[in-house]
Amino acid sequence: MENSSNDYVTRVLDSPDALAAASWNALLQAQGHGTAFMRYEYLHALHGSASAVPDTGWTPRFIILEQRAVIVAACVLYIKHHSFGEYVFDWAWAKAYQEHGLPYYPKAVVAVPFTPVPGSRLLARSDGARAALVRAAIDLCRAEHLSSLHILFADDADVAACLDAGMMPRHAVQFHWVNQTPGYSSFEDFLGTLTREKRKKIRQERRKVHEAGVTFGACQATCRLIHAANR
Repeated sequence: MENSSNDYVTRVLDSPDALAAASWNALLQAQGHGTAFMRYEYLHALHGSASAVPDTGWTPRFIILEQRAVIVAACVLYIKHHSFGEYVFDWAWAKAYQEHGLPYYPKAVVAVPFTPVPGSRLLARSDGARAALVRAAIDLCRAEHLSSLHILFADDADVAACLDAGMMPRHAVQFHWVNQTPGYSSFEDFLGTLTREKRKKIRQERRKVHEAGVTFGACQATCRLIHAANR
């Protein structure tokens, strides 16, 4: 799909295969605080491995904004028929929609699938281009009759652009362990600062997790942004 408005040409692609890897990564690098999980290679791997594809409930829509054949803004949006793999839970909203006789799915999610790491989601070379990208995402939701638009784990610039567009923030809290300066050389150094009872409890908990074969990674704070496409 292609539209032209306010000197922007908007393209909507249904696969990362149609993207220019170098152009996408250059736009990400221009953010100055992008995450590696927004790199073309990572997004393509999610698609190529059949992890985030229509058959698993992740239908991709890569929104690209161009000016004079140069990409000035882009995001990866997924049309979803479920809420799995987002790490920001909205089952209560889906239930509320159902109780009022309204369809919650399909919805639109701008996010990195299965990856609760914050960073730039609305890649843009200027605030104006970012604002135009938000409008393009909202327009796509209306055109495809989606219930809502959700932007997950966005950075401050993304949040500001979404709020300016009339979207509503939802804040969640996640916990981070940050090393001191100078830092601990090992986890045992950290445990050494605690009382004997606390050390014992932590070691017991870690042993149970290890014996169960569970692994986990650090998460960071998030903000879910919603725009009711049908309001």
